[in-house]
Amino acid sequence: MKHAFIFGTTIFLCEQNTLTYSDGLSNIEFLRILSFYNEQKGKVLTIEANINAPNGETIRISANANENGADIRLDVTKGRIKIFQPGHAEPVLDVYQFDPHEYSGLSSHVLNEIHAQHPDHVLTIKGNFFVGGAHFLIENEKMFIDNNGYANGVVNAHNGIILSAAVA
Repeated sequence: MKHAFIFGTTIFLCEQNTLTYSDGLSNIEFLRILSFYNEQKGKVLTIEANINAPNGETIRISANANENGADIRLDVTKGRIKIFQPGHAEPVLDVYQFDPHEYSGLSSHVLNEIHAQHPDHVLTIKGNFFVGGAHFLIENEKMFIDNNGYANGVVNAHNGIILSAAVA
């Protein structure tokens, strides 16, 4: 199975279901998709996550449940998981699986890759969190890791999605 992960306007295509951060010395897996939403099979989008909130609090999610008792609110629907800090309107992490009828609203280069590569699942990841000391800020148009911005890119991640603050 091939998956597409969209960060801002950058699309990563890979066969793995994990997202990893690398500081050049070590790799930290921070998000794993345990199951993708599939109405026919009765499956909901289910994740594991290991991130830090902007206030430094460690957040560990296992099978869509708050594993370590972090002071957060989880908003879980069939195809979306949002993690909120108390009193915040914007989620720390937002993982959303697109329905195919929603693809047309994506930017043209992302849509072209979806049509060319035919991924089984298309997800968008947004948020404001830390992994291994690196700050991730992912919005509709751009992804920043520390001060490095990524936009309008296409990456075929044959060895899995490994993100770093260094611009390639």
